[in-house]
Amino acid sequence: MKFGTDGFRGPTDKKITPEFCLNLGFHTGRIIASKGYDSVIIGKDTRVSGYMLESALQAGFISAGIDVKLAGPIPTPAVSFLTATYPGQFGVVISASHNTYEDNGIKFFNRYGRKISDDLERVIENELAGKVKPVTAEKLGKAFRIDSAGGRYIEYCKSTLRGKYSLKNTTILVDGANGANYKITPTLLEELGAKVIRVNCDPDGFNINDESAVLDKTKFKEYAKQYSYDFCAAVDGDGDRLVLSNSKGEVFSGDDLLYLLAIFNHHKKLEGSKAVVGTQMTNQGVSDALQVKGIDLLRADVGDKYISRLLVEENLLVGAESSGHIIQRNFSESGDANIALLQSLLALEVLQTELEKIKGDIEYYPYILESFRLDDLGRVDETNFKEFLQKTKKENANTRISVRKSGTEPLVRVMVESKNGNVKNILNNIKEHLI
Repeated sequence: MKFGTDGFRGPTDKKITPEFCLNLGFHTGRIIASKGYDSVIIGKDTRVSGYMLESALQAGFISAGIDVKLAGPIPTPAVSFLTATYPGQFGVVISASHNTYEDNGIKFFNRYGRKISDDLERVIENELAGKVKPVTAEKLGKAFRIDSAGGRYIEYCKSTLRGKYSLKNTTILVDGANGANYKITPTLLEELGAKVIRVNCDPDGFNINDESAVLDKTKFKEYAKQYSYDFCAAVDGDGDRLVLSNSKGEVFSGDDLLYLLAIFNHHKKLEGSKAVVGTQMTNQGVSDALQVKGIDLLRADVGDKYISRLLVEENLLVGAESSGHIIQRNFSESGDANIALLQSLLALEVLQTELEKIKGDIEYYPYILESFRLDDLGRVDETNFKEFLQKTKKENANTRISVRKSGTEPLVRVMVESKNGNVKNILNNIKEHLI
């Protein structure tokens, strides 16, 4: 099995099985032991399969002589934070992010709290065909439970405000996607003084991401009609993605929040704030608006791990995907919905502005983003399609096109952005050529 764009992911009865996880834990354990790691911390989201896969991974790592620390249901960025907190520790998250409960996945973090390198992924892949051969009894790892994991993470999130911001007299609706943040985000906000309205914060193992606003943006308008609040914060199942809305249900994407956090850091004259990192999906209008403020936009490949790597290479602070993965390296090496929320609210306060005004600064180019099933993903790499795509780009000035294979599903994601506005026709032509 090969790593996708965000680890391994798939159905738990066919792909991400206990047998696979036992094998993965053992061989990964042997490999990281040779690199100086002596323990792993394992976190998971709220899927019913999480306990089954956690036990299998735990057995695999222990049989390789690696100690295991179990953090329980906890958001992905909390595992990133805790991994970087302890020396000699590797991070493991059991989650399929925005997928439904039938799927699950595994992703890894290195000792710095960052996604592991492509090179290490290849090494692990090459070992997975081998047999599990446990170490002798005296060398077996041990298992521990970290009961305070959630509390430690909450305290760290609060510390990013440096005691300069209170949410007293602020009402926030939290759509927790019935996922890993179902308890963390409401508790964090309440401890900062906010009144919290909980929606989708009652996981049962099967309802993760069901009818969540992160996946269905029409929910924001529904919430605005049903409830009275100042902000609505929607997170995804594993808690590394944020979409924000105001009291009217207007949606503010990762692009909007990237712009807000960029000008906030620039306002504070922080080192590493003269440029930010987006992806090929980041709207060109964001780049234009940032240029007005004297801030450059660098583009990474799609995927938060690629954003993280470019941030490190260029010594920059903030990067984001349009979907809401927001990395702020002065606080976290991972996309973190909770820290992104707190810093966005703080930025609005310090800059004395509103989300609507921030969005108004950006003249978005017309764009369309669509995912469709393609059983033969190899079609995207065929020479005739690449030539067709190149010709299409030449024939349409001021147009950006991204055609990307999903790393976890048989899907192709196509983004067309054009100042000329003919995005639908271009998309249809691309689909006709592929299907």
